[in-house]
Amino acid sequence: MSVDSWLDTRGEGITLARRAQRVVQTLARAPELASYASAREIAELADVNVSTVVRTAQQLGFEGWPDLREQLRATYLQSVAASEPRNRSGSSDLATATLEQQAANVSAVITDENTQEIRAIAKAIRNSRRTVVIASGSGGGPAQILAYLVGAQGADIHLATGAETAQAAQVAHLSQDDCLIVLNVWRLTRSLRDLTILGHENGATVAVITDLRSSPLSAFADHVVAAPITNVDRTPSLTAMVAVVQAIISEYTTRESAAVAGRIEKTWDKLGLMFEQS
Repeated sequence: MSVDSWLDTRGEGITLARRAQRVVQTLARAPELASYASAREIAELADVNVSTVVRTAQQLGFEGWPDLREQLRATYLQSVAASEPRNRSGSSDLATATLEQQAANVSAVITDENTQEIRAIAKAIRNSRRTVVIASGSGGGPAQILAYLVGAQGADIHLATGAETAQAAQVAHLSQDDCLIVLNVWRLTRSLRDLTILGHENGATVAVITDLRSSPLSAFADHVVAAPITNVDRTPSLTAMVAVVQAIISEYTTRESAAVAGRIEKTWDKLGLMFEQS
C-alpha cells in the first residue's frame, strides 16, 4: 500500500480543517522526509504550527506525531520494498530475503551522482589538514570503519564519540583547512544537526552520508551521498552505507598511504600484538 492510500484510509469518515489537510498533503508529498522528520519540521513544511501537526495525528487515530511517524515510516518502507526486487527467488526464508535486499540496496547506491560525491569526499580527506567523523545511533558502525581504516593509512582522522560536549570540542577546532564527515541513519538528532552546522560555519568541508537525500543536513553539506537502508524487517540495513564507506577508503588509498599501512602492520608484528596461527 502506498503512503497516499494509507493516509486516505486513515482519514475515511474524518473531516479535517484546512490546516490539518495541509499537514496530510505534506506527508503524502514527502513520505520519505516525513518518516524521519520532527513535528516542528513537518509544521514548517506545511506552514502550520506544531500543535496542528499533533492534533492532526490524533484526528487520524494516533496518540501523537511520534506514533504517526512510526506507522508512516513502516508503510513507506513497505511500499519501497514492494517496488524493488527484494526477494527475487520468491523464497519465504528471511535469511535469503535479507541477503537479496542487501544486494538491492548496494545496487541502488551505485549512481553517477553518488560515485562523483564519493570521489570528492576521498579527495577532501586527502587534502585536509585534519578530518573529524561524527555519527549518531547505528551510523556509528560505518563511522568507526571509516575512521579506523583511513587512519591506518596515515591520515589525521578522528572519530568524535562520547559526550556531546566532547564532540563539540573536536568540531569547534575545525577550520577551512579541515573536513567534517557526518553519518546519519534514520532520525536526525539535534546534536548531530548542530555539530554539522558548526563545522559548516567554521569553513570546513562537510560531507554527509545518509539514507535521506532530502535530509536537513544537506543544506550545510558540500557533498552528500544517499544510501538506502530498506530491510525486510523494521531494522535499518547498513550494508549500502558500509559499501559507500569502503568506496571512500578505496578512493583514498594511494601507493604512499598503502606503504604507511604496511609500516603500521610491521609495528604490530614487532610489538608482538598479533596471535600467530600455526
